[in-house]
Amino acid sequence: MTARSGYSSLQIALHWGVAALVLFNYVYSEGMGRALDGVIEGGGDPLATAGLHVWVGVAVLVLVTLRLLVRLNGGAPAPLGDPASLQARAAGLGHLALYLLMIAVPTGGILAWFAKVEEAGDLHEVAANILMILAGLHAAMALVHHFVLKDATLVRMIRRG
Repeated sequence: MTARSGYSSLQIALHWGVAALVLFNYVYSEGMGRALDGVIEGGGDPLATAGLHVWVGVAVLVLVTLRLLVRLNGGAPAPLGDPASLQARAAGLGHLALYLLMIAVPTGGILAWFAKVEEAGDLHEVAANILMILAGLHAAMALVHHFVLKDATLVRMIRRG
């Protein structure tokens, strides 16, 4: 992985696209437990709209995979400040946790929906809540960087570097 001075347009688009789809699916998840129960019990999808949640989840998994491939191929900007600092290490762990959850949450949903594994649906729900908490902290830290620390961390994910 190579270091860059900023993110590419593709990386920025994938970041915000995945963020929007994850937020949409979290808000749009009402009733999915009942829909999954209907699918598992063989009664079909009791919610005509449940398919949208499922396919947006599949899109999240595809886009996160693409995002990881782009990052591995094109690199990412070096952290601002001391890369060995506690702040940089915490940011690295936070990003790792976000990536793991962005893969685990849709994977669990896919297992629940298509393989009819009810336990995967339960884990999917818990992991989605953890993902949203972590994503909220991620957004809050970006705002702290922008308004308190006044560095270019947030700007690098808005404008191409």
